[in-house]
Amino acid sequence: MKGSGAIALAVMVLCAPLASNAGTPRAAKRKSNRSVKTSPDGSHKALITVRGVMLGRRLVRAERGQVKSLVWRRDSRALAYLQRTDLGLQLVVLPRLDSLRPLTWRLPAHAQDLSRIFWISDTRIGVGNRELVPRVVVSWRSFVRTSSRNFY
Repeated sequence: MKGSGAIALAVMVLCAPLASNAGTPRAAKRKSNRSVKTSPDGSHKALITVRGVMLGRRLVRAERGQVKSLVWRRDSRALAYLQRTDLGLQLVVLPRLDSLRPLTWRLPAHAQDLSRIFWISDTRIGVGNRELVPRVVVSWRSFVRTSSRNFY
């Protein structure tokens, strides 16, 4: 019995320095890297911060709140995320990376516990607890303004 207690104590002592590294700059850098989401093609990175989502030097922010569940569209040209605000959970969508402002939807009361979002198509997103089992579906239309002239 004395031997097993000594082994347990030795394991605790050996593991203690690993836990004490949590406050080092290296650990802080490792922790912040978890909030970076790279696009599927690797050409863009979205950094989740306290203030919102950073795309390069640009801050995408709908309202003040906690960002979670950021998901890129498969073609890397759009992204969406859930944001918890004082008024509840909302879905924020940047339909194009060069969009001036994101699209936002407040989710209904029955959807406040949902945690996953997934792209169904280029203009449709599902929100649920399991992928491809949506409890809320949001869709939109995109209009591209090309010219003020009428062509016949």
